[in-house]
Amino acid sequence: MHGNRKLASDGARQVRLILDASREAERVLERDAQLHPNYADIRHRLGLLRLARRDYEGAQREFEDALGIHPGYRAAHYALRLTWLLQGRCPDSDLPKAGAEWAAREEVCWSAVDQAYRLRLAEKDPAEALRGLDADWAPELGTHYLALFALRDGAVDVARSAFEDAAARSQIAGDVLRRLGLVPWSEESEERAYALSGGLVWSPLAVDLYTYIGRIYASHGLREEALRSFDHAYLVFPREAQHELYLSELASSAGEENEALAHLQRSVSSDPECTEAQIALGFEYASQGFADQARTAFRRAVELAPNYADVHYNLALLYVSSDEHDAALQEFAQALRLNPSYLPARHSMAALLCRLGRFADGLREYETILRQGFQSADMLAQMGRAALALDRPDSALHYLERAKFQNPEYHLTYYYLGQTYRRKGLRNKARSAWRRYLDGAAEWQPQPPPGEIPEDDEIG
Repeated sequence: MHGNRKLASDGARQVRLILDASREAERVLERDAQLHPNYADIRHRLGLLRLARRDYEGAQREFEDALGIHPGYRAAHYALRLTWLLQGRCPDSDLPKAGAEWAAREEVCWSAVDQAYRLRLAEKDPAEALRGLDADWAPELGTHYLALFALRDGAVDVARSAFEDAAARSQIAGDVLRRLGLVPWSEESEERAYALSGGLVWSPLAVDLYTYIGRIYASHGLREEALRSFDHAYLVFPREAQHELYLSELASSAGEENEALAHLQRSVSSDPECTEAQIALGFEYASQGFADQARTAFRRAVELAPNYADVHYNLALLYVSSDEHDAALQEFAQALRLNPSYLPARHSMAALLCRLGRFADGLREYETILRQGFQSADMLAQMGRAALALDRPDSALHYLERAKFQNPEYHLTYYYLGQTYRRKGLRNKARSAWRRYLDGAAEWQPQPPPGEIPEDDEIG
């Protein structure tokens, strides 16, 4: 068993997995950083993890690496400043100016908390920076951070009053604060409040870390631990729409379909401009068979984030599932205009083009994928099939031989090799290839001619 996991038993009645999600997160992120050295997001998340452990030097290094990869990464700029602020140091330089297109609501909150820390370092009232935040989007942000600074000044009654006010104004805030033992106030609440004020990374940026850890817990079936981590995410960045989104993930992982859908509907209702919630709602509708509602959610997501390639890609998949092929191709194409390296979109588009008999166009998209450095036996076999449909047996043989080398056990390759050998008049090789196909197929099914596509071919 992995060194970060162990089993604990309560007598002989209960066996429960205990997971150190922080160490598991570190293991996965360090592995991913090696596999994807040019992904700034991974470095940024590793920096937050090191910040949570008070490894300021390690955190600074990760944030600087993230900015080396992506100099315009706004969150990493703020996180680097936070590393200095949490050590009681003013940042060495000002933030670079954002481009004219930058209008993220998150940055308003990052900036407010950044200024609050700087005011506190200057022995001024941090409340000045927290007033006037968007009351409709993150209404309790100022309240939570005023409680934090009050605790650090020893003003327990001020913190208690702030938490009670937040719980009275918002049901979600009340639920979270009750689970964390902060309302109703009790003898233990003060100790819990101090533990949270010193144990968490108090910045809206840290929501990324706590949701990541919560999802690790959820993936191992540890719902209580996942919920606590999601509650920590809400505490440092109280956004009701996001919290409902996380609760929907927990419900979905437990197989509670109606509860998952209800949380997502409340998320969208709480913040109609939350693109992530619209996308998740679209997925949930689609998975439950509500295609029309799913399409509506994804269209709304496209309106909110027209430059978000993932939204166009997922809308395209919905169009594929409802046989709206022209609309699907348009959305795939738009996703690729926004991100030409978007492998799933290009692969799905190529598969759809071949399904529609547009083999030359499909083969062209597959060739682009090959040039981008990806190949698989399945894709190469489909390329061979497309080349055969275009009466290019030499090209087909080239692709199919590569597919066989890539994965000698992929049995469908041998079916199309047989077709290709027969086209070239190599009967003995054709029979040998088909025999290999029959030997490897778990359940034999007649395959169509190269110019047709079987009904159960998947796209996506």
